[in-house]
Amino acid sequence: MPKALITFQDFKMSKSNKVLLDNVNFSIHQFDRIVLVGKNGCGKSSLLRLLKNKEECDAGSIWIAPNLKIDYLEQDPHEPNISNLLEFLSGDNVHPNLSKIKEVIEELNLKKINLKNKLSGGEIRKIYIARLIISESELLLLDEPTNHIDLPTIYWLEKKLLSLKKTLIIVSHDQEFLKKISTKTLWIHKTKILKREGSYENSQKWINELIEVEKIKSHKLKQKIRSEKKWSTDGITARRKRNMGRLRNFEKLYKNYENTKEIIKNPLNMIINKTNDSALNIVETFGLSFSYKEDDKNENIFSDLNLKIRRDDRIGIIGANGTGKTTLVKILQGIYSPNTGKIKFGENVNVKYFDQNKQNINLNKTPWSTLAENGDHVDFMGEKIHVLSYLKKFLFDKKKCFQNNSTLSGGEKVRLSLAKLFLNEHNFLILDEPTNDLDFDTLNLLKVTIKNYDGTVLIISHDRFFLDKTVEKLLVFENNNRIVKHEGNFSDYYKKFGLSKLDVVNNNVKNKNLKNKILLKKVANKKKLSFKDSYDLETLPLKISKLEKKLKKYECILNDKDLFKNDRQTFDRVAIEITKIKKIIYESENRWLELQILNDEINNLLK
Repeated sequence: MPKALITFQDFKMSKSNKVLLDNVNFSIHQFDRIVLVGKNGCGKSSLLRLLKNKEECDAGSIWIAPNLKIDYLEQDPHEPNISNLLEFLSGDNVHPNLSKIKEVIEELNLKKINLKNKLSGGEIRKIYIARLIISESELLLLDEPTNHIDLPTIYWLEKKLLSLKKTLIIVSHDQEFLKKISTKTLWIHKTKILKREGSYENSQKWINELIEVEKIKSHKLKQKIRSEKKWSTDGITARRKRNMGRLRNFEKLYKNYENTKEIIKNPLNMIINKTNDSALNIVETFGLSFSYKEDDKNENIFSDLNLKIRRDDRIGIIGANGTGKTTLVKILQGIYSPNTGKIKFGENVNVKYFDQNKQNINLNKTPWSTLAENGDHVDFMGEKIHVLSYLKKFLFDKKKCFQNNSTLSGGEKVRLSLAKLFLNEHNFLILDEPTNDLDFDTLNLLKVTIKNYDGTVLIISHDRFFLDKTVEKLLVFENNNRIVKHEGNFSDYYKKFGLSKLDVVNNNVKNKNLKNKILLKKVANKKKLSFKDSYDLETLPLKISKLEKKLKKYECILNDKDLFKNDRQTFDRVAIEITKIKKIIYESENRWLELQILNDEINNLLK
């Protein structure tokens, strides 16, 4: 039975006089891979920081296993002051494994990073990810780990985390990443934590079903409130005096309704109020090339680029970090000038750019003053609309509109940036990593907005699910300084090519892999899976499937609210069986994954 590492009992946590979590009871067990989801500002990052710093809660208690080492990847880590990369990555490790550290440095291509220069967001993230993977800590906390990193690095991170025999708590908006990593989902909802066992695969459906139940309850409460309200206003005064208990119950009923009602927020249907239509051809480039002047080798980031973006195109841009994606969109806006070639803009093209670093948000202002500094209305689609009504469309409640921007979560800052962006007229929208830090409600809002947007969209993103839902074409930055046009979404591209063309591989690793491949081909007949390994690889999926069905049956038994009270013996027996089955499933999944990776490596090396 996996041991408990952390137990919350009647736990309460507040921030800025707002209760984030209240009366929470649950445990985190060894080898759990927990996904923590919830709306922006609900307390996900605050909970991770509390666990890392082992702070005391506002009420209740947190028991943490003695000597438990915890490591934490922050949502926005500060730029590290590094003089020695090996020393930094070793961190607080008592027994640093130098060969493992060097291996991770090679795999993440960290040798190419110039520590004397200002580091990019992706470089900072990769350094801290490397430190986390190498950590000796038993519990790893990851807050938006896929922010600012490219698709090859995300795939590398998925494999590494699955190979670690550690407990993970992850906050992320990347649904494909969550599906592959998770064994349990915790949903923070209205100061409570609701738990779901199993992969994140169907968690959104589970959440939607719970919300629908809440809506039905809320509707019934509303009906009852109407009836009681009619009684309280129509009743004779004397009768009301004799029925003060009923009045008090009415007040409780109303308070309960306010706590349980689900506010339905309609996504913003973004249709530009154009004064002029753009030309059919938005942008054309002819023989475009670019290289940084400080690059001693003067290697082109890209060269001889001939590109045509047409009206109403939905184009995604993918590629490894540092290949020039952001550089290209800045050239298309006229921020940078190309070294050679020319750019031709169509008539009446009005470009607006969403910056991944949220630099347009003044932290000393409020959401209200950010959008309407000297009044209470904003101009939207040619009409005056109250700033509160406009912010509500971007899922801000009234209280948040008056709070300082510095108190907003990362996702709330992104929402505010989008709200500010959409106040402007434009017909060509360029979004640079717009999904970083967003919760699922805001992601859905953004997807609907882009779908309804009456203009041209160019999106740089590493979010595979988001790209599939929003774009119809791709510009792919390949590893030989080429930009390739691809018709179709990300899944279409991945089925055809995988990610091999996106990987940035340094020559040392390339030559080493080539030598290994030749060597392994010579001993191909000797290196293969044993009979037992082959048998396990084939039979484990069926075994896991049977165990999962058995687990569901036991969980159904345990769902009986009165079981503990009426039949404690059965309750204890079933609880023990559930723990045993979960452990076997966990071990079987890891065994199958290791065999699958080994089998793939053998097959790939023999090609």
